[in-house]
Amino acid sequence: MLPAIVAVTGLTFLYLYHVNQGLTQVPEEVRRLSPHRWTVEEIKNAYEDAIRNPVDVGKSVPPKQNRRYIVIGGAGLVGNWIVTHLLARGEKPAAIRILDLQPPPRDILNQGVTFIQTNIVDEAAVAGAFAHPWSEAVAPLPLTVFHNAAVIRPAERHKAFLDRCRKVNVNGTANVLAAAKNHGASCFISTSSGSVALRSTSFWLPPWRRTPRNMVQVISDSTPLPSNHSDFFGNYAVSKAEAESLVRAADDLPSNFRTGCIRPANGIYGIGETSGSITTMYLKTGGNASWLSTITQNFVNAENVSIAHLLYEQRLLEHTATPTSLPNIGGQAFLITDPNPAITFSDVYLLLTTLANTPVAFPRVPAVPFFLLGYLVEWYALLQHVYLPWLLPPVQGELAQLQPGLFSVSNVHVIADDSRARMRPEDGGLGYKPPMGTLYGMCKQLEDWNRRAEGGEVLEGQEVAKRKGKVVSVSGDGGVDVNLVVPAA
Repeated sequence: MLPAIVAVTGLTFLYLYHVNQGLTQVPEEVRRLSPHRWTVEEIKNAYEDAIRNPVDVGKSVPPKQNRRYIVIGGAGLVGNWIVTHLLARGEKPAAIRILDLQPPPRDILNQGVTFIQTNIVDEAAVAGAFAHPWSEAVAPLPLTVFHNAAVIRPAERHKAFLDRCRKVNVNGTANVLAAAKNHGASCFISTSSGSVALRSTSFWLPPWRRTPRNMVQVISDSTPLPSNHSDFFGNYAVSKAEAESLVRAADDLPSNFRTGCIRPANGIYGIGETSGSITTMYLKTGGNASWLSTITQNFVNAENVSIAHLLYEQRLLEHTATPTSLPNIGGQAFLITDPNPAITFSDVYLLLTTLANTPVAFPRVPAVPFFLLGYLVEWYALLQHVYLPWLLPPVQGELAQLQPGLFSVSNVHVIADDSRARMRPEDGGLGYKPPMGTLYGMCKQLEDWNRRAEGGEVLEGQEVAKRKGKVVSVSGDGGVDVNLVVPAA
């Protein structure tokens, strides 16, 4: 009996080691697509260059359109940059309105931008916010709506939890879309997600296979979206795909209501006081134990994402004015990312530990123990939510993020191809030429973080000030999703 137990135990450990290798390995095709890893010297030189020779992002921002703007989720990372770029290019502050659950940074409000606290799930609240009077000076101007609000729950994949994402991402989008139509908007651009094209991955490898199914995914605008719920990586992608379909179907040239979607690829990062970006999360928590070092994915700077939204607006307005002179790209979705090959999480970790003036560390841990724990968390969450909500407490905090769906978005190598967005407008593209690469963009954010850290700003009210370098959180999340622009409702 004992020898049999020993044999079964040994085989189990060998199989789990095999699964762990599948969770973290780098196939040769990924190495070919992203062969270069950042070095400490390269990072330091880029940081100094970002300080001495800052990129003039204003040159890439489309020209003033002299319109009114409603920015849904304008207090979040992407929405705040859209507002910032609108102001920088000369749009009237009185013609800009932010709808969000939380106020934008004070410097935005001080310029005369209006903020209306709005829960987009509440149809009446959305209608009221749109109906709020404009000043006489701007009331006659045509209206553009940028919809950036979303709830991101990347770990959940079971249909029982779908409404947690769908309530905001689908119903909220429907409310905003209806209000935009009712109040005469002629352009509606929504932030979708590159993750809508990702397919679920099975890491339960048979012994004769080294690479999990869908471990490497190259996505582009031509990538077919999954058709079944179980084929999406999780509920977030299901809800964003449904919301995207609502927006795209609403495009109507004859009635002068033009729509489209921007799909930022995976991790958004960038400067922002209320930023929920991947790099900000790492800096605020002091890093975390990680099994993602080898994973290769594209990242995209929030300013590049903002520019893509403004470019899409410009192209739709141009086509509406002269429909026969340009291809009709209304009702479409454009994937966008930074103008460089995909990077690994180890590149991000090296940059943060090299440059940050606050404590940050990323000790490596094996993936498989957390992978197994994820199933236990999911089973408990289902039991609590479906059968015993009156008896069992819900899973909360970081532990709630540790579910199988998370691994299908964080532990896959995702290469984003945004070549269609970069095409010339006359060829059906956006003319997207992002001004910032990932290395420069992250260095720019670290320069901002370090400057504010020296003044005590970034540590105020945060655990970072107390930890003094100790790693206290364990997460495989990595903020790998794409548009955390408002807090979860």
